[in-house]
Amino acid sequence: MIFTCLYFEAATLEENEIITKKAFLMKTKRLLLDRGIAPIIHTQLNDANIKYDDVTIKKGTLKSLLKNGDYSGLIVRSKTSITPDILKAAGKNLQVVGVVGDTLENININYASRQGILVKAAQYVNAYEVANLSLRLIAMLMSASFRDRIDQQACIVKDNQNCNFESLSGFELAGTTVGLIGCGKVAQSLAHQIKPYCKRIIGYDNHFKSVYENFHKRNLLDVPVIEYASLSEVLAYSNVISIHTAGSEKVFKGKELYYAKQKPFIVNTSRSGLVNEESLLAALREKRVSGAAMTLEPKKIKSILSEKHLSELFQMKNVLIAPADGRPSSEKKKKSIRKLVRAVVDFLDTKDLSLAVNPMEVFPGSRKVKYPLSRQQSRSARPLISFSKK
Repeated sequence: MIFTCLYFEAATLEENEIITKKAFLMKTKRLLLDRGIAPIIHTQLNDANIKYDDVTIKKGTLKSLLKNGDYSGLIVRSKTSITPDILKAAGKNLQVVGVVGDTLENININYASRQGILVKAAQYVNAYEVANLSLRLIAMLMSASFRDRIDQQACIVKDNQNCNFESLSGFELAGTTVGLIGCGKVAQSLAHQIKPYCKRIIGYDNHFKSVYENFHKRNLLDVPVIEYASLSEVLAYSNVISIHTAGSEKVFKGKELYYAKQKPFIVNTSRSGLVNEESLLAALREKRVSGAAMTLEPKKIKSILSEKHLSELFQMKNVLIAPADGRPSSEKKKKSIRKLVRAVVDFLDTKDLSLAVNPMEVFPGSRKVKYPLSRQQSRSARPLISFSKK
């Protein structure tokens, strides 16, 4: 009886010590927040017992704040510029940067990766609306009514309401393979919307661990709609390629399109994952690509329409341009911010990689891990064909 009591007391002391140690570690972690988004998440951080400072981040002040503040995490809006100098000033204590907004162009992701800093992002974009726009652009691009129109220049759609199935004729998705580059929330939504109409959906994402944790880990019995493949396989077998990437790196820099064997239609509704214009032009001229559709900001479309001499890309008949869509409500924005904060806190607590943009660059070992995502076999994130320059 005495032994049992002593054992129970020792176990209780050990458990309390672990809890106290974990609480101490969490207390030592401090976040720096942009005051523009801080009021939305005060309660969330207080409930999680996370220390934070919310400040008005102005140009030239972020570097000194990080240098003197000893912060483990930083959460800012996408308009905030985060240069290598700023990341270097943060020192070794900064582990994660959270970005809320529509672009990652203002943060140097490559330098953050070299410094071992994880970047997480939660865009304001309405995934369903963007996916639905992608589906409509695919249908319009493949339709006979688009191909046979009299106008010999690119078709510029002023209002996305004009992109509807009722106005189209002579398009057929049956028997086609749709390839997705970037398999995040928008691509997952598009896959579910387009699945009833096409033969097969294959997708490539260079951050497979994030895809796995965000969309498949919770329900392993649910067979994914997307068959995950290498980039070379997506290029080789797809009749339609739809781009849904995050980050500023261009998807097609040059010779990748030479591996597009099916003369695919290319649709790009990603505002930051852009296609190199010269590469696309060459592919359109040589008829290695059947057509291309892309979205631009409404202001840019207006400037294009006002120009007398359009660039060569806009002189191509099989090019379709539409305004970027999918602007969410204020409640949707708040939900995105809260989700990002949860992901940042979870990384500091348990190294969770959800919403991460550069997990494989920060944790190289994850590149070798395979996940049971494909219907045919497990696949890794490593492409079969390397496009790196020799």
